[in-house]
Amino acid sequence: MKAVLTFHAVDHARSPMSYPPEAFRALIETLQEMGTPILTLDALLDPATQDGVALTFDDGLASVHETALPILKAFDAPAHLFLPTAYVGQDNAWPGQPATAPRYAMMNWDQIEALHDGGVCIESHTHRHPDLRALSLSQITEEMETADRIIADQLGRRPRYFAYPYGFHNGATREEAGRRYRASFTTRLADLGDEDDAAQLPRLDSHYLRHPWLIRQLNHTVGHGYIGLLRLIRQIRNRS
Repeated sequence: MKAVLTFHAVDHARSPMSYPPEAFRALIETLQEMGTPILTLDALLDPATQDGVALTFDDGLASVHETALPILKAFDAPAHLFLPTAYVGQDNAWPGQPATAPRYAMMNWDQIEALHDGGVCIESHTHRHPDLRALSLSQITEEMETADRIIADQLGRRPRYFAYPYGFHNGATREEAGRRYRASFTTRLADLGDEDDAAQLPRLDSHYLRHPWLIRQLNHTVGHGYIGLLRLIRQIRNRS
């Protein structure tokens, strides 16, 4: 199995964006029991790698520092955080956020630096978290460049990877992302395949992987069928 897992908050809120801390610890323990390595994106995307997962967090929510970071450190597990830089130290109520989306506090730069020092690579999620499909090419470039520059100025490392806000992308966004980043990630539910386009790689949403039994099935027919069914349901909903 080669897959990238997506998380947002790690807390006890009853929200699709929240993943319980005890489940997060159990997920890492289960992966270790399976012999599935937790890798950086650099290592996972190496063509020679045949098995492994990468852990990614979207948006920079405060619980990643408060709750996820100590667990990651306890297991010496690497991870990546996709950060919209305009909202550092604020909350996730940015323009375009669905009214039903729960509100979460965002990390400040001290907390983000603690993640960086703790082995979490800080990557780009644009500056203002817009739907990039609605922007001109110059605006897309500005969103990406502003975020990249701020992260580099704050942490001394320019992002190598990118996640499309809301998972939305089109030809112009993929072309610009492909020019800037080693790989860019969508919300398409799938594990990684050899023929995947690096400008639109899939990820597995952790919301659907809240029990160790489901993690253990990802290498088997049952797991592939489960993810395939979820992907089909999501495609149908998006068309309606």
